[in-house]
Amino acid sequence: MKLSTSTRIILLLTGLYTSSYAQQKTVIIKGTVVGDTKGYNRIDMYSRNPDRYDSLSVVNKTFTLELPFEAPYRQMFSSLHDSKVLGGYAPQGILIDKPGTYQIIAKIDSTGTKFSARNGDAQQVYAAFSADMDKAWKTNEKTLQQKYGKDILKQLNGKGEPNAAAAADLETLENASAKKLVTQYVSKNPGSYAAAVILQRNSRALDNTTLATLYQRLSPAIKSLREAAAVATEISARKLSVDGATPADFTLKNAADQSIRLSDYKGKYLLIDFWASWCGPCRASFPHMRELYNQYKGKNFEILSISTDRDKAAWLKAMKEDNNPWAQAHDPKSEVAKDLFNVQVLPTLYLISPEGKIIAQKLEGTALDKKLQELLQ
Repeated sequence: MKLSTSTRIILLLTGLYTSSYAQQKTVIIKGTVVGDTKGYNRIDMYSRNPDRYDSLSVVNKTFTLELPFEAPYRQMFSSLHDSKVLGGYAPQGILIDKPGTYQIIAKIDSTGTKFSARNGDAQQVYAAFSADMDKAWKTNEKTLQQKYGKDILKQLNGKGEPNAAAAADLETLENASAKKLVTQYVSKNPGSYAAAVILQRNSRALDNTTLATLYQRLSPAIKSLREAAAVATEISARKLSVDGATPADFTLKNAADQSIRLSDYKGKYLLIDFWASWCGPCRASFPHMRELYNQYKGKNFEILSISTDRDKAAWLKAMKEDNNPWAQAHDPKSEVAKDLFNVQVLPTLYLISPEGKIIAQKLEGTALDKKLQELLQ
């Protein structure tokens, strides 16, 4: 495979970045538990890059683990206490930006376990950013309550009548807060791993110009990291996935290991549905999609569902359970979803014209029904 110039530069920078850790390649996690575990003395740790899972016993209110370090990553923590006592858990991440010892605090109270770190340069930056974001969210919620009443947050959480205007206002407020804080923290910390994580995890709130500008402010070493590379991919994918654009042809496999190509659908209206087996809203949308499919399948219309499940078995199981009558394909590395269509959340829908151009995207609620009615009736 021939490497592009940009790819060679990224690989070179990655080598320079990781070589600085050649003398010490281990991370030591030293954790302290504060609060009552109720006898559930276990802390679980996992990460995606590297792909690793560890289960640690809590002994005398402490837990420890030594593991190899290759490059900065986000270490996730959860507690058995939350699973057993509260019936569920919310994994929390600590940024590991270099080899060394990380002092982790697991504080248990009536709401669950809160994980924090006493040290780690990148983590301290990220913790400060998260605290500022929390303050901004609370301010935004008060602003919304002043306009729509004190019960509006319950409505937006599905406990009352839907309020589209309030939802739109909240999204506008949140995006403005995120843009301000992301710009502030990335600009102030361009050489920190935290800057790459902050930019990637909040990219949806940023317009194209702001995202590209902040990416360019990252130091060369930080640009070489996985999270920054994902931002670069998103910048490119945004340009490719706007309305009116013609997506590049792609090939994926179906359950029978047969090829499915985008070009197979040239000459038809095609609804591309990005989903995953674990995505509740995705699967909840299928009954109505089946109604639409039966209504329009004889009118030059097709649906292609593309699963982003990493686990093929999970995809196959869910596909069998849902038994949708249209074509199914598997994108286990999200190469089509991320690189070509800039999919950030699931489900995400794209409507493609018979000429192969994007004519609508991210259709929600009745928007899909109205668009299909406009085109096909």
